Amino acid sequence: MKHVLAVFRKKNMLFKIILSYVLIGFVVIGCFSYVVLKTVSSKMTQEIVEASKRMMNQTYNTADILLTFTYNYYSQIYLNNEYISKALNGTSFDTHDIYEINSQLTGFKDTNPLVASIYVYNYKAGIVFNSAKDFSTVDHFYDKGMTDYLKKGDLSRSGLFIPRTATLAFTSQSNKKSTENYISIIYTRIGSGEQQNSMVLNLDQTVLQSLILKGNDAGPNKMMIINDQGLMISKPPAWSYDDTSTGQILSPIVRSASQRGEMDQTFQGKTYRISYVKSDKLGWNFIVFTEKNQLLGIVHTLQNFILAMTVVSLLMITITSAFFTRMIYVPIARLLNRIKTNTEAKDKVVLNEYDLIDKSFSLLEGKVQTLQKDFNQSVPMRKQSLLRSVLNGNVNRNEEMKKAMENLQIGSAMDRYVVCVLKIDGFQDISQKYDLVDISLFKFAIQNISEEIVGDVFKLEVIENGYDSLDLVFNMGTAEEELTGVLRSMWVEIQKNIKSYLKISVSVGIGSVAHKIEQMRESRDCAYQAVQYRLIYGTNSILSYDDWIEAESREYEYPELLEKQIMSNLKAGDRETLKEYISEFFSVMMSLKYYEITHSLTQLLIMTVRVAKSMSNFEQADFNMEIHTCQQELWCLDTLEQMEEWYMDLCYKIIKLRDQESKSKNSKTVASMVEYMKENYLDPNLSVDQMSHSVGLSTNYMRRLFKEETGMSVSEYLTTLRMEKAKELLIKTDDPARKIGANVGFENTNYFYVLFKKHVGMTPDHYRREHKLEMLV
Repeated sequence: MKHVLAVFRKKNMLFKIILSYVLIGFVVIGCFSYVVLKTVSSKMTQEIVEASKRMMNQTYNTADILLTFTYNYYSQIYLNNEYISKALNGTSFDTHDIYEINSQLTGFKDTNPLVASIYVYNYKAGIVFNSAKDFSTVDHFYDKGMTDYLKKGDLSRSGLFIPRTATLAFTSQSNKKSTENYISIIYTRIGSGEQQNSMVLNLDQTVLQSLILKGNDAGPNKMMIINDQGLMISKPPAWSYDDTSTGQILSPIVRSASQRGEMDQTFQGKTYRISYVKSDKLGWNFIVFTEKNQLLGIVHTLQNFILAMTVVSLLMITITSAFFTRMIYVPIARLLNRIKTNTEAKDKVVLNEYDLIDKSFSLLEGKVQTLQKDFNQSVPMRKQSLLRSVLNGNVNRNEEMKKAMENLQIGSAMDRYVVCVLKIDGFQDISQKYDLVDISLFKFAIQNISEEIVGDVFKLEVIENGYDSLDLVFNMGTAEEELTGVLRSMWVEIQKNIKSYLKISVSVGIGSVAHKIEQMRESRDCAYQAVQYRLIYGTNSILSYDDWIEAESREYEYPELLEKQIMSNLKAGDRETLKEYISEFFSVMMSLKYYEITHSLTQLLIMTVRVAKSMSNFEQADFNMEIHTCQQELWCLDTLEQMEEWYMDLCYKIIKLRDQESKSKNSKTVASMVEYMKENYLDPNLSVDQMSHSVGLSTNYMRRLFKEETGMSVSEYLTTLRMEKAKELLIKTDDPARKIGANVGFENTNYFYVLFKKHVGMTPDHYRREHKLEMLV
């Protein structure tokens, strides 16, 4: 036991993996099997019970039809057949007469398989005619039970259908007797005498069972018929229960006031499903017994099959779990064996898999932290940190900073420095196409290209100081000669190589010359301002701050008039004129300073959003018209040309949305007007002013709007509507044409005739005759 526990502790992960697979498999398959078993069993049980009910109803209907038809058919024979009448009323018969009557009775019997035999009792002649063609007197008739029954006299209390067990003793075979289960029908004229001439019809109970069950009497369903007093009319051939047990079964049905029903009863160790129907016309109760185990046999078979499949599935899951556990655990075990040597050898303690992995990761984490600390203290990282502090203006201890720059071989206090800012053009598209790792590789490649081209001419340090930019610090040395031209030519070469190898372009801002370390931040700020003028000069530009200082300064004036023209044409939806004014507005931007451009475009954007929201509802639009969202999209662009194109597209979207909403609103207005016409076209005084008032529009505007939407004038549409209704009434009614004209809104009959002929091409009467003739044909 201790050995097992030791293995379990050591292979803790393995056992947990196996256990998780097995538990998940058992739970999933178990739940699935339970749901399937429950659902299928309940549905099939319900279907079987419903089938039993349908069989009960079919049994009842079949029995009702068979017995009613048989009774009525032989009633007609009893009343109308001349041979039956002769057999009942005759006083003397010769041999030929007896043979002929018996032959007729045999023929009547053979017409219905349900009929076992037919007797005709003639007490005056003392003869019993029968379908067995056995000549017999009343006293010596082979069915003595029926003879004795008829002698009792009062037949009215027995009912139409009399169940009995008949003992037959034929005169030709006196030593042989047979017993038959009959349902007898006695046709007689009830009189005052004790013995009346009668015709007796014997129905075979076995044949009745077979016909009612339609050959299913060998299956699980057994049928029984009893009368209202509980007397058994018919029972199954193989019914093995005694009268006491049968009475216990039948008594609840006899006492029940329900016309039909079902119940479950258990007796002699078996459970039966009992369905019954009570027939008021026959005075019988039709009962179907079904042993429940036989009834639900198919359900039990299906349940056993599902359980077997569940067991097979669980076995398959167990095998699959072992296979996948091996696939997963073997590589882990190999890895654990590799790290066991160091960990367990040092600690001399046996660890389970989790503790071993945890300890190994703790060791690795410590090593990574140590490496990271060492890396941060390396020369390149210290250079980056120092220069980032200098460029951000964090020069609190000037002497220490100068000493650190000399120690790191960045430069001395006597050197001159120029800071350049490099921005990647189209960074928004690049950031969507590549991930952060790829962008870092782009920046690293730019750094390498720059260092390669600068070479030994200048000392160069590259600092990553923004998502889309790099700061490049050039140490120009102590020489006083002008080296700006050399620097610019280097940048031309750097741009060329970046575009050739990396397939991207960059723009560069060159800052002012810093004669002191403290001035390096100012140089960086100048370079950053210079590179922003990429807006005007486009991408792949080299921009120097000194060029902008020398440029003539002018007083800033916002192009307010152009803004008003743009807003006016935006509201009017005049795309061509709008495009001209937008182009003119952005042309003015070309002559402004960067901060003036940003102010102007922000002002234009605010006014555009305000006007757009007054023109349309942007809740259903597929673009956002909030000012901060539009600003973000605008300032992601690099040049004024791109911004102009973006702004033009924004204006076109606003106009398109406004037009779509206006068209939808117009369509709804016209639809309301059409609906109003359909409701009021019978009014002869219906006018365009009324219809305009109903939709809240001026008459002239409504006329123009209706014509644009439907291609018809209001009057034309109303006349067409009335004509269609008039044609319908001409075909479906016999009203005079003048009355129909008045009914569809025409007070002047002559005008109606003229207008109808103009629209239809024929007079109303001609139209009616022609179309009614077509309907007849």
